[in-house]
Amino acid sequence: MNLSPQNSFSPDNKKSTMALVSRIKSEDQDFEWYPTTEEMLKVIKDDIDKMVDDYDINPNPSILDCGAGDGRSLKYLTEGQRYAIEKSKPLIQAMDKSIFVIGAEFHCSGLLIPDTI
Repeated sequence: MNLSPQNSFSPDNKKSTMALVSRIKSEDQDFEWYPTTEEMLKVIKDDIDKMVDDYDINPNPSILDCGAGDGRSLKYLTEGQRYAIEKSKPLIQAMDKSIFVIGAEFHCSGLLIPDTI
């Protein structure tokens, strides 16, 4: 699934989203579903862009998305490193290969590795 900010919310993609939702429901993998709109992502992306400008930080930040779904939001928000916490197997399978899944449960994922601190 190759999604970009330009085509993430296209009519064709809405059909594939509905098919994915049907699949996760039929496989009993529908744990939580919080639809994210293009408008919501634009606000977040604008904030990231402002921080990049104001603080002279990497224009492609690493982002961790907890409850990442199919990773579409991560693809929209950054070209940098993309990390996800997601427990729905069909959604993980739908993620772009550029997304590294660090765990399935937020409270069970080690976000800090003591040897690197």
